Amino acid sequence: MSNNFKTGDVVKLKSGGPRMTVSDGAASGMYLCHWFNREGENWTPQHAAFKPDQLVAADQSE
Repeated sequence: MSNNFKTGDVVKLKSGGPRMTVSDGAASGMYLCHWFNREGENWTPQHAAFKPDQLVAADQSE
């Protein structure tokens, strides 16, 4: 069964990685997610699309 996420939900990959914010659910069934990578003092915005079965809701206490 697929997960249903909405815009603004905080998720992460089942395999781990950074917390990401869902910004859009495409008609293709993929979710566009945004996060930031940190290199020293610089934060770089990143984004990618993921299948719903790759994602889980992130623990809000992290």
